Amino acid sequence: MREVIQCLIDWLDSETSDEKGHRILRALAHESLKKADFDESKRRFTAEEIVAAVGDSIGSADPKKWIDWPGFLKKYCETREGQIIEFARKRGLTHYPKPERKSTNGGPGKLTTFYIKAERVPEIIEDEQAIDGPQIAISNAADLKANYQMTELGEVKPSWIASWLFRDGQIKLRQWHVWCLLGWLATIGGLAVLIAYAGWLSLSEPRSVTTRDLTLLVSIFVIPYGAWVTIIKPWILLFDDRIVLAHELFIKIHEQSAQFELLRDGDLRVVRLVRYSAACPICGATVYLEKGEPDYRRRLVGRCYESPREHVFSFDRITRCGRLLVDR
Repeated sequence: MREVIQCLIDWLDSETSDEKGHRILRALAHESLKKADFDESKRRFTAEEIVAAVGDSIGSADPKKWIDWPGFLKKYCETREGQIIEFARKRGLTHYPKPERKSTNGGPGKLTTFYIKAERVPEIIEDEQAIDGPQIAISNAADLKANYQMTELGEVKPSWIASWLFRDGQIKLRQWHVWCLLGWLATIGGLAVLIAYAGWLSLSEPRSVTTRDLTLLVSIFVIPYGAWVTIIKPWILLFDDRIVLAHELFIKIHEQSAQFELLRDGDLRVVRLVRYSAACPICGATVYLEKGEPDYRRRLVGRCYESPREHVFSFDRITRCGRLLVDR
């Protein structure tokens, strides 16, 4: 059993990734290796134990929901099973490692656990037939859908710059807050235009061109454009589209892409810092929201972490579903 578990660890090392499914399998494999000489019943681990072994802070999220065996991890393992089988076969092993879940009916002391099972390596002919299965499934991938889930409030950690704004994962804006915000944006835009206009007036005087004049000429265009792109435009898009990508400056560096989402309730406006993600129905990796450009302008699309250009899905924040987007 030790060789089988080590086979999984070595395969994970050969396929380096920081994808969530990859980290879960690595934690399960290392914890299993510590008890490789014990019976299988002693090599089972709860979701809480695996999350603790992963070493990541998942905030207030439920470890069982974070691992999500039926909706995420099972698919992730199944789509990579063929690679693990081939890796074990090249090592001359008769068995390969297969992650499994042992569910229970509940009750005191009865917990769902995860473990690594030693499965016999199939014959070459059977393996070739098994390889044809995923190809058939992928050919019908246009019918597959991504089911998005939203993080709990406060689970996405803001950077120190925005931590004072998103203390509980959201900002509540009354109508007067919105007017103050619009006035602040108008002031920034007006100042940028005034600076550009003042620079244009100074350059309108007839004299020889100097390096200072060239710098001033560049600033006439750069300052208004920078104010528009970095400050004004994101707010306008948020009020128009209800959801936009959060800039990297507003979230911690280790966080995956997150979004600002606007909700309306009468005079109240709530801006939430959230993250929508889904399990890729094709390969089982995680689908994160990213910009749709250049193919899908002004749209947020779900891009698979492992195949961001091929496994692309639409996103509907109301139904929280997405269909595969196929280029024609």
